[in-house]
Amino acid sequence: MTHPARRRRPALSALAPARAPAPGRAAQPRRPARPRLSSRAARLCAAAALAALAGGCAQSLADRYAALERAHVRQGLLRLDRDPADAPFDAEDLARDFERIAFHKEFADGPGLIAAPTPTQLIKWDGEVTWTLTGDGVREDDRRAFRALTARLSALTGLRFSERPAPDTPAPDTPAPDTPAPDTPAPGASSPDQPPARGGRAPDEDAQDEGARVMILIAGPELRRAAGILAAGMPGNMDAIAAWARDDSYPCVGQVGWRGEGPGRDQRAIVAIKAETAGRLRLSCIHEELTQILGLVNDDPEARPSIFNDDQEFAALTRHDELLLRILYDPRLRHGMTAEEGMPIVRRIIAELAAAGEVAPARHSASRDRAAPRPGAGPRVRA
Repeated sequence: MTHPARRRRPALSALAPARAPAPGRAAQPRRPARPRLSSRAARLCAAAALAALAGGCAQSLADRYAALERAHVRQGLLRLDRDPADAPFDAEDLARDFERIAFHKEFADGPGLIAAPTPTQLIKWDGEVTWTLTGDGVREDDRRAFRALTARLSALTGLRFSERPAPDTPAPDTPAPDTPAPDTPAPGASSPDQPPARGGRAPDEDAQDEGARVMILIAGPELRRAAGILAAGMPGNMDAIAAWARDDSYPCVGQVGWRGEGPGRDQRAIVAIKAETAGRLRLSCIHEELTQILGLVNDDPEARPSIFNDDQEFAALTRHDELLLRILYDPRLRHGMTAEEGMPIVRRIIAELAAAGEVAPARHSASRDRAAPRPGAGPRVRA
């Protein structure tokens, strides 16, 4: 089974189909919405980004991505603040965001990529998460960024991340040490001694066991043409990787998959980033794609402050996103759970976080203040 992660797609949100409400939500009273762009502002942003990305045929792809990034930053997007004062959230927000992001996927089942929020079972990893960084577009600062992020993810989830040399390349002179899980897991994180969650073991173990479980590919044009071959060892179809390879409007993509059912499943993932990305756009690809393959596989327009949102407001993990990860890797939640099984547990975990002062208690007033309107949201660079 595979799950395409959300593809970062600049400039096309104006053309995207309308997002359906999450299942089971239609009959519920609608709470005051978080601040959002006016439709006119959204159209203006969409037009500007379309011009930046698609208007200059004579420009290189790197120039077009750089222009798009500059436009977003000027609009106050691709922010780097972890816990912004202008984007408060409470326990009720966190529960809703978790359900929509972890228990739904963006694409419907079947061939091709049909955008339609679809209920899905919980995705979690267990055991050591080995990763390798490869491709003709890798820079040394990419390696530093992934090492820093995996250390942060380890502290949040209790997972053990370790780097492996790229295929067919010698080991670096000073290889990065394995990132151990913390001696004391973060509150809500799973223990390194947690028994394997439900799942299955992939076939072709002799071929699979030699490589890293997560391949991170940063590729230029020539290497992208071979993306289908590079993805051939992944379980299931790889439509998201194919779309990324052929379409310049997708700077990056992530896809996670596994085979079989039962304890000891072998989980694999690919993160693919175009070499022409740079700056905050590249950083946002690194943060969102690697985090997403861990199990936060959807986005939601009301999730804020979050990278799991179509508005491009944040480029890096926020405190809100860290809490989502900690909830996901609480040992009380298991791989394969449905929302009906998992959400009562999620609400108990969030109540514990609220009691500890880590998230504000739910506010039930119909006039809840969602703070100042957010800056002009650009078309989503979707992942």
